[in-house]
Amino acid sequence: MSMMLNKLFGMNDDVEGRLRARGIKYTDDLLTACRNAKSLAELAEAVQVDRAYLKRMVQRADLERIRGIGDAYIALLEEAGVRSAADLAVAAPDELRGRLTQVNAEKRLVGRIPAPAMVNGWVKRAQYLTRG
Repeated sequence: MSMMLNKLFGMNDDVEGRLRARGIKYTDDLLTACRNAKSLAELAEAVQVDRAYLKRMVQRADLERIRGIGDAYIALLEEAGVRSAADLAVAAPDELRGRLTQVNAEKRLVGRIPAPAMVNGWVKRAQYLTRG
């Protein structure tokens, strides 16, 4: 599901404006524009933004495509070492849920840890999305 870039967790208003000026208004537009490392680097240079920051926004846009993953769960997943749908696709659901529980106990990022069925669903959806 595509959403406006200004709703993407961590998106800077200035960067969002620069991307919008290039016709990139939605997360799907961003994912299309940054389909590989070369196109990401070119866009980062064109809009004069740090490549690592843009890559993080692309990874978050990718994770946001998965039902049930919003800002809070993105923060939790990132703290648990899951930065992209590709990372999520190779995760073992039970082990990932354990890491999420541990991270949340330390950092209190979410009010409720996702249920095992939800984590399983995330992993399956990520696997589907990352199949070439």
